[in-house]
Parts: sequence; structure tokens; C-alpha cells
Amino acid sequence: MNINIVTVDSGWILQKIADRIKETNEDIFSLTYWEPRTDVDANFYVDIQNCYRGPTCTHDIGLFTHLDRDSTDSILPHWLKIDYIIHQCTKYYDIFSDLYNKDKMCVLPPGEIHESFTLKKPVIGIFQRGQYEGKGFHFMRDLVDQHPNILKQFKFVFVGSGWDDVVRICNKNGIKTFYYDDSDYSMYPKLYKNVDYILIPSLWEGGPMSIIEAWATGTPIIGAKVGLLNKDFTADYSFDPGNSQQLIDILNSIIAPLMQRRDKVSHLNYQKYGQMLIEIVDNLNNK
Repeated sequence: MNINIVTVDSGWILQKIADRIKETNEDIFSLTYWEPRTDVDANFYVDIQNCYRGPTCTHDIGLFTHLDRDSTDSILPHWLKIDYIIHQCTKYYDIFSDLYNKDKMCVLPPGEIHESFTLKKPVIGIFQRGQYEGKGFHFMRDLVDQHPNILKQFKFVFVGSGWDDVVRICNKNGIKTFYYDDSDYSMYPKLYKNVDYILIPSLWEGGPMSIIEAWATGTPIIGAKVGLLNKDFTADYSFDPGNSQQLIDILNSIIAPLMQRRDKVSHLNYQKYGQMLIEIVDNLNNK
């Protein structure tokens, strides 16, 4: 089987999609710009709005992207003469259902452009001295020892002296860390911009100052109910001092919706996209 991909050569994302599909099986897929081929089993137009000019002597399959200004007035009659239409989203599948045979359409979102797209790790910052029990030093060390797999889903930024042992255990367990133990306070505002959450792991506190800093920078707080977080300020996520299970439950609640989003698109890749095209052409050949 031979399938030619017809696309534009203007550097649009559509050209990148066409390249990715071709790379999945170069024995089957070829690529031309603007013009279809007549010596193949099918031409796949990416997209029909720009590339498809009407029926050829072979099977014509087209990717439909969108309607300009969402107006059905922009639908051109020759688009409806194509043999099969792939829609990127259900919205246009539904619009075309009033004009075109549903059995000759499907919805197939594009796959990832780069396989290197991996789930972003939320960054949690601890902006206070370590080494002391009251600051949560032993609490954090035990947390890393007991729950490394949960903590691996995050990156931890330690700002302040005395966290060497905790950072060492994190690195040993494959937990990504950044450690800034310098006393140059002028760097703190910049460091706050690089974290998604502030963690207050303390067992007892009068402050700490990082609560004020977090509020000043709008950074969400995951905090033990100590010091200022007892009544004066509120944390976005609260746990009892020293209660590791409550903190783990909070971390799970943060990562869960990110995993759900990842799972929503985890099945999308161009290998499967290319295989779907092959199956469509095979079905057209057998009719």
C-alpha cells in the first residue's frame, strides 16, 4: 500500500503533522506539497481547505481543521466530494453530519508533535532554614524515605541553609531538587517566581517569614497549621504538624488532575494516527 500525504510548505503546524505521519512508516507514506499523486492507493490532504481541489483517480482522504469564523457559509461544495473526512474535533463532525455521510467520517485529534512531551513536575519550594526539628527537618527526611514514589512526581526547591541531608536523600531516591543555601536575600523574589507552591513543613513556628513572602508573591501555600497559619493567615492546603499522611494526601490531590489530563491524551500519537490512515484506505479499497 502507498499513501501520499499532500500538505502546504509554508511552515504551518500542518506541515509538521504531515512530516510526523510520514516518519511513522516511510515504506507506505510519501509526501508532496500542494499537488496529489495519481500512482498511489490514496492521497491524504492535510488539510482539505487548502490542498484539496476535487476528486482524483485514486482515493482522496482529507483532514478538516476548522471553518473560518465558524460560518457554514465557508464550506465549499467540492469538499463534500472527498472520499473520507477526518475531523480534529467533534464540533465539525457534528456540523458536517448534516451535509456528509457519517460513515465516511471520524474524529481523530492530532498526536503529540514531540514524543519528549512529558508530564510537567509541579515545583514545591521550602524557603526556611533546615537542620532544626521545629523547621520540619526530620519530618521532611522521613517523608522522603517513606514516600519517594509520590515525591518523584514533584521538583523540590530548598532555599536556606541546613537542608543538605534532605537534599542528599532526595537525590538518592531520584527526586529532582534545586538547593540554594546562600544567604543572599536579594535572590529570594526571583526564586519565588520559579516555584508553583510553598511548603511549610514546620512542627512549631512564630512565623515563618516565608508565609508573608508567599502571600506577597501570590504563591499557593501547602502548610502545617503552625504560627501565622494557625489563625492569622490561611494556607491553600493545610495539614496537622508532623502528619505525613495528610501531606501525602494533599500532594496526591495536586498531581491527580494533572495525571487525568495526561491520560486524556496519552493514547494520541502519530504511530496510531498513521495506522488509522492505513485502515481507512484498506476499507476504501475493499468496498
